[in-house]
Amino acid sequence: MNALCCCQGEGGEDDKREDHEWPREFGLSVPNNAPYKFSYFDEFGRKVARMESNYVITSRYTWWNFIFYNLWDQFHEVANIYFLFVGFLQIWPEISTTGGVPDTYIPLSFILTVSAVRAAFDDYAKHKDDNARAAIPFLVLDPDYANKNPGKTKMPRRAGGNEPKAPTGYFYKSSGQLMPGDIILINQNQVFPADILCIATAHSKGHCFVETASLDGETNLKIKESVACVHDMLPIRALKDDEKDEKKRRSDIYAAVSEASAPLKKISGTIAFGAPDKDLDKLQGSINVGWEGKSAAKASKLRGNNLLLRGTKLKNTAFIIGLVLYTGPDTKIRKNNEKKGQLQLKKSAIIRKVNTLLLWMLCLQIGLCVLGGIYSGIWERDNNGAFYLNLSSSAAVGAILRFFTWFIILAQLVPISLVVTSELTKKNQQILMEGDVKLWDDKKGPLKVNYGQVSEDLGQVEYIFSDKTGTLTQNKMEFRLAFIGSEAYGSSDTEIAKRVRLKEELAKDPTKKVEKVPWTTTVNNLEKEMETEGGGLKFPAETKEEMMQLMWSKTTADTPQAELVRNYLTHMAISNTITPVADGDNIIYNSSSPDELALCNFASHIGFRFVSRSGAEGSAVVCVEEDRCGHKVKVNYRLQAVLPFDSVRKRVTVVYSCMDRKTVWIMCKGADSSVEPLLHLSEDAAESEREKKAMENIKASLLEASNYGLRTLLVAEAKTDFGWWEAHRKEFLAAKDLQPDGKKTKQQVKEERRAIYRKIEVEAKLQLLGATAIEDQLQDLVPECIEDLLEGGIKVWMLTGDKRETAKNIAMACNLIEPDMIALKAPEDIHAAGALDKFRINSAEALSENRLIEITGKWAALKDDEKSLKDLYKLIDENGDGTVQREELQMIFHVLKLPTDKKFFEEFKSTDPNHITEADFVKFIQSTDIDVVKAIREDIKAGMDRVNSITDLDKNPVSMVVEGGGANSALGKISEAPKSAGLENRDPSLVERIFPCFRREQEIKMSKKDLEILLLKEDFFELASMCKSVIACRCTPLQKAWVVEEMRERTGAVCLAIGDGGNDEPMIKKANVGVGIVGEEGSAAAQAADYAFGQFRYLHTLLLVHGSWSYERISIMVLYIFYKTTIAAIVQFFFGFFSGFSGQILFNPWIFIPYNAAFTAVPIIVVAVLDQGLPAEALENIPKAYRSRISRDQLFGTRIFFRWIMNAVVHTAIVFFTAFWCLDTTGITFPNGQVHGLWLTSMTVYSIIIFMVSFRLTFEMRSITWIHHFFFWGSLALYVLVAIGLNVLPTLNPDLFFVAFAMWANPQAWLTAILTGSLPLLLDLAIRGIKIELFPSYQDLLRERCLLRDYKKENVETFRFQPRQKRAVEKKHEEGVQHFKHKLNEATRRKQTGNTGQAQMEMVIKTLLRWRDLTGAILDATEEDANTLQYDTGREGKIGNSDEKKIS
Repeated sequence: MNALCCCQGEGGEDDKREDHEWPREFGLSVPNNAPYKFSYFDEFGRKVARMESNYVITSRYTWWNFIFYNLWDQFHEVANIYFLFVGFLQIWPEISTTGGVPDTYIPLSFILTVSAVRAAFDDYAKHKDDNARAAIPFLVLDPDYANKNPGKTKMPRRAGGNEPKAPTGYFYKSSGQLMPGDIILINQNQVFPADILCIATAHSKGHCFVETASLDGETNLKIKESVACVHDMLPIRALKDDEKDEKKRRSDIYAAVSEASAPLKKISGTIAFGAPDKDLDKLQGSINVGWEGKSAAKASKLRGNNLLLRGTKLKNTAFIIGLVLYTGPDTKIRKNNEKKGQLQLKKSAIIRKVNTLLLWMLCLQIGLCVLGGIYSGIWERDNNGAFYLNLSSSAAVGAILRFFTWFIILAQLVPISLVVTSELTKKNQQILMEGDVKLWDDKKGPLKVNYGQVSEDLGQVEYIFSDKTGTLTQNKMEFRLAFIGSEAYGSSDTEIAKRVRLKEELAKDPTKKVEKVPWTTTVNNLEKEMETEGGGLKFPAETKEEMMQLMWSKTTADTPQAELVRNYLTHMAISNTITPVADGDNIIYNSSSPDELALCNFASHIGFRFVSRSGAEGSAVVCVEEDRCGHKVKVNYRLQAVLPFDSVRKRVTVVYSCMDRKTVWIMCKGADSSVEPLLHLSEDAAESEREKKAMENIKASLLEASNYGLRTLLVAEAKTDFGWWEAHRKEFLAAKDLQPDGKKTKQQVKEERRAIYRKIEVEAKLQLLGATAIEDQLQDLVPECIEDLLEGGIKVWMLTGDKRETAKNIAMACNLIEPDMIALKAPEDIHAAGALDKFRINSAEALSENRLIEITGKWAALKDDEKSLKDLYKLIDENGDGTVQREELQMIFHVLKLPTDKKFFEEFKSTDPNHITEADFVKFIQSTDIDVVKAIREDIKAGMDRVNSITDLDKNPVSMVVEGGGANSALGKISEAPKSAGLENRDPSLVERIFPCFRREQEIKMSKKDLEILLLKEDFFELASMCKSVIACRCTPLQKAWVVEEMRERTGAVCLAIGDGGNDEPMIKKANVGVGIVGEEGSAAAQAADYAFGQFRYLHTLLLVHGSWSYERISIMVLYIFYKTTIAAIVQFFFGFFSGFSGQILFNPWIFIPYNAAFTAVPIIVVAVLDQGLPAEALENIPKAYRSRISRDQLFGTRIFFRWIMNAVVHTAIVFFTAFWCLDTTGITFPNGQVHGLWLTSMTVYSIIIFMVSFRLTFEMRSITWIHHFFFWGSLALYVLVAIGLNVLPTLNPDLFFVAFAMWANPQAWLTAILTGSLPLLLDLAIRGIKIELFPSYQDLLRERCLLRDYKKENVETFRFQPRQKRAVEKKHEEGVQHFKHKLNEATRRKQTGNTGQAQMEMVIKTLLRWRDLTGAILDATEEDANTLQYDTGREGKIGNSDEKKIS
């Protein structure tokens, strides 16, 4: 077996592989012997020793490696390693200040224990989830084992125990024990536990429906097919759909399964397939199946639609029988996620910054220790004669020993309490977040915090990367408008329509101001609407009543318009591939297309309910129940054919006949550009003119509807006698049966089939019936939420797998694209004949005003697409006479503002020198050399020019649309670029800094192709960083993750990713903060995320409120902890000036140890958990408060950090030297004749520091509650009680015996404490007052407004935000790229080829195609949908009671 076989795509030479060429192979048998007899090779050609079990591990630790791995994780923290070293130094008696006792290990052990307990609880929850999933029972075929273990044939009690006995030969096996080769039974609504090859289904044609909501968030169904060579050999019995007794129905299903599975007991053969990979849609290999007693084995190729993926759910299918193929870590969805060994714990931006600042504090500590050691050595040398001091024999040795002594004393500069304080703070913050009722969803529950260690990052988010389907939208289509004949029914009042109208009003009246509705008011209004609003279709009730009266009223029922409405609704009801399922009196529609589902629901709402689709006794009949003003009548039609939708046809056509097969009805709907050419004009001139006028009106209406964000479809029909269909049936069946062979490729077969389908549609002579307009429903308050996030300075990227047109419509509805960004507007006289075509060219000048940049690069493939070139020529040929004058073409280029010269026109070699024909035009374009990279570069360059022409990007923001998907897409090409890390200038060495002449030039080696793509990537992200929003369409999961990782690494900004499906998991894990939307089905994204909630709008509260609070709280906590520990360390250093830097400590250890652990620990935790810089209502209603934190007034950074450190040094100097001056021992005596000593002075200084540090914290409190008071005064009271206790216990601590009482009895000590404690605080108050008064920040202004209670009033702000300062990582990256480009330009002399005309023509093509008319919606029904339906075969079947409607 060759293990190095790579499978690329489907068909072609890969289909010619023999079985032994696939990397994986095992035999088919019952019982399953595959785990003992298989042949597996990995991608490196190495033989795999064992199969993977189906147990999936998402946890990080196990019971046996927890201690080692957790300690390994914790000692990656710089602070923990530091204190481990300090404790080691304390053991050395010559330098120890604790008598050789490593007391540092006591708090260190406490910190490690707290962190370990927290990690253990988090990981235990993941273990429980893993075990729960692995314990789910599934039915596996093994008759011998089932007979020997009858207890295994019953559902375990823990799993429900209510199921009937297993089918014959099946037994229950837990999910975690499944192995490749197991034949498994999956019932309806069960989730697939592994990647399973479908070999049989309950449907006779071998198809089944699968819901992939847990992977991609889409609730519409996908169609999968079974392997034909197995399914065709099994006796599949038809099941009754109308059985209401669930227990009896399940018994019937199990009986059918037993009958179908009987031949499987004698199955044999082999299956060979590819190694597991990340491609969700690909499966390649072959299966050779033999049956005992039959000589010939049957073989089938394996395809992607045979594979049922782990995590998806079986729907609308009673059962499937499958063969387990990939298990556990080998499954597709697990391959798309990071491996366990590569998973790294996330760290917040502040914690990462602290780790860097700790190194600076360590440098400061070492510097002070060096000074202390040198000063100590000098002092010992000068006092060498003082033998009673027991000094070192050598001053140098003494200096070295004192260096380490001071290292131990100054260890307070690195706060050991920071880690445990952070742990306790974030745990309490997590509890408060989860208890916030504003983040509670009635259906999906409260906010769930999976990993709260990044809570402060929520207040620093600069980029949001969002999925679309299921995250921004509900993936539910809402019918809005029905255009029937010359009438329109419904409303186009969408979110986009409201904003477009508002923008138009503001353009007409610039003085008009729009009062923004506060977020809290918007939420309250929504909640009230939800309480009063009922379910059902949001279609105007009066319009419904009008349509009902028109159709069935005696006075209007016979009018032409009434007939058109009835035909239209019948079309909406049955012109689809939907399968209706009866659920009591209700009908449930299962469809793979949400568009078709919306149309069918609309028809049902108006009274045309699609009841059933049956295939009894060879007939194919659909039934529609018509509500004729209360009188319900069932009408049947025979399904004759479905000409399915694909991305080229962009339409679907369904052929029905009446029950007596005398008349046929051809129904067609699709994009207007694909349906309009099929319409047949009347031979009567007057009638033909009327039809043209109707078409122009419809096109104008569709254009307006698409501008309002609606997905539009054109609807046409034709009715003729059945003989016409009999003449075309053979053509349809021949086209349907076309298959690739040695002479025709798969693509050629598709093109031939499309040609036959088009011929049938053209000869049907279709007539225009009307059009539809559907809205893709957004989640509640998504536009308002995104508008506030953008106002808050956050840039939003929408990463979706949808097509570009759909993505742009949704982006416009979500406020990601403003309506005025697209300058191209329809003229008011659009109804005039030809006006629409004229406006396409004549309005091209507006392209220069567009602020929507599109990066597609698709025009590079034009030279191979003759049809698109001809369409382009028709756009240029305004008169339609087949020629374009050179002067006319030159004028068009001038309008487009593109540079041209005479050389360009000389390239056209046409027969007529003054006219250019279509053939000449196509030939010239096809001769050009256009590649994708160049096309993308031109798009990016045009975008950069547009951005640079805008003076104020805040006032006129820019958005961008980029095409993703395959390797030839724009994003696909850009993602192929090598890493940019090599471009950054390396830091020069010390020698190079001193002697610049020795600095070596950076050498980079890469291919020309990699170089071009690398520069393309740099330009792309430079442009993207200037856009307020980016829409990336057709993105794969890996492209999403790549984009997030690139932006995170190159900018250093905090990136948040939000999604709802399993395909969003890689993106969520790559982001600094991952947020999951808990979907109706599955929770893969929610489990992988740091935060999970029910709706996108909750992101507003999570970021603007909890994020702002957490960022401010954690910043204050970190700065304050460093502040108080710096004071405790520096005061000891200042005392060294009085002790000869001998290492004598100032404070008694018994009173000093609780300084961080007790006396000053709890108040800062309370502030970090409960403090509110601004009220929640103000933060929600004023998004700019968030922007002020990420633009200039950052709360935490190197500058702010060292400002606090300097503040601590100044405060310490004031306190220490003032206190020592006031408490001079020579000038103060007590009544008993004693003088001040070391411990009384140190006790006084220590008390001053405790009270000063505590009161300094009050300056940072923005809200004070009784909890603040309790713990603030309680901590001070605790100090007093501890001081009293240590002073009255002489045996415990004789040095402090009655020292505190003596201090409190001395008035001078009280005056000293008041004076020295007040001076630093008064200095801080003065500086703070001057700053707020003269240089207020936006936060200061808002806080003042909140205190005055006027933040709800209209705010005409004059505060102007400064641009965000670039981080060091951004500056370094940009400098490296510019340096690289400079060197590249010096080394490469590009020659001008002179082919200017060719390049300019490429630019013309690109520009024109950028705004091609794209009003048609995409209908998602697929060819597989049509293949699952049964057609009329000409035989009669029993239908039941109904009316047989004649098609006239």
